[in-house]
Amino acid sequence: MSLTASRERLLATTDHLIRPDQNLNDRQQSWIHPRLIQSVDPIKGRQLRVSQPIRKGELLLVDLPYALIPVVDCPEQSEDIRCSNPACHRRVARTVERVSCPNRCSADVVWCNPSCRDADNIRHQFECTWLKKYATSIRSKWGEYDFGMLWLIVRILANRHVEFRNTPSSDKTGSVSSNLGSFETGWNAIRSFCGSQETWAHSQVRHWTMLVKKYLGSSDSLPHGMSSSDVLDLICQEEANSFGLYPRETGAFPLPELAVDRGEQFGAGVYPTAALANHSCSPNIIHKPDNQSRMVFVASKDIATGEECCISYFDLTKKVELKDRRDHLQGSFRFVCKCDRCVSEEPPEEEVQWEEFPSMEDF
Repeated sequence: MSLTASRERLLATTDHLIRPDQNLNDRQQSWIHPRLIQSVDPIKGRQLRVSQPIRKGELLLVDLPYALIPVVDCPEQSEDIRCSNPACHRRVARTVERVSCPNRCSADVVWCNPSCRDADNIRHQFECTWLKKYATSIRSKWGEYDFGMLWLIVRILANRHVEFRNTPSSDKTGSVSSNLGSFETGWNAIRSFCGSQETWAHSQVRHWTMLVKKYLGSSDSLPHGMSSSDVLDLICQEEANSFGLYPRETGAFPLPELAVDRGEQFGAGVYPTAALANHSCSPNIIHKPDNQSRMVFVASKDIATGEECCISYFDLTKKVELKDRRDHLQGSFRFVCKCDRCVSEEPPEEEVQWEEFPSMEDF
């Protein structure tokens, strides 16, 4: 495959697979293929499968983010920053007149027009005071990663706040059911994510505990009403389930001869249904965000009835060798990958040489 052909394939957007008859182009909606189902594996836990065969190239999922943050170095100069309104989340080019927060809470908070800002008022009010109070100091003291993680948690809590505000008083415990078919959506889906304090190293949990107490306690600047332990649990779930947003697809395999990576990250988000997908180093699904930051799953191979639908949790062009892949997954996601590819690449176990053991006469 030539470099040009490789680039064309990897740069190709999956937007053309969202057909007009699905009414997904002009408004924020999720869509799930009717053959895509969820099940539970005794070892892996929740997973996605297909109830009938799926052909390569079929669209499987278009998932709306529950919460999303930009991840850019210079928001004022970035071409990849997204509108903060969850009902929009479109790219706001540097050449257009962006609308900023009148309180100047953060340069990363922009809208594509005044209407988007006004429609997002309730959600943004929840995060605005927190951002103005803590964004600069967190970035300075703890760095971009911890700031991004904390901000994504705040945006999850902000959307929870809006969801509960729009829920009848009798259902504000969080038990309100909102399903797309058999799939949970909204806060219910977030609460069902895998990941707990036992999932992560004690040192990491201690660090998060400190951050929660210092920056995420329920207060006038962040009125979420949850206990510190519940917020810590939410971090453990978010860190195990959030997606990085990249301009090109993730999970193309086998790799072309001249592989092109997925590009620079421009955002991070939490997706209620996409989070069900487990990892494989030889995935049968490619994924990437569309122009509204919805996560799009497309079958990269024919998928047989009952087969699990897997994505890659990382850029397969960056981690090629078995040890590199397993070390990355163990460090970032706390599991040893046993996918078919990894098992096939394991070195053969050495046969035991019985003559090497000492004889009874040596004792």
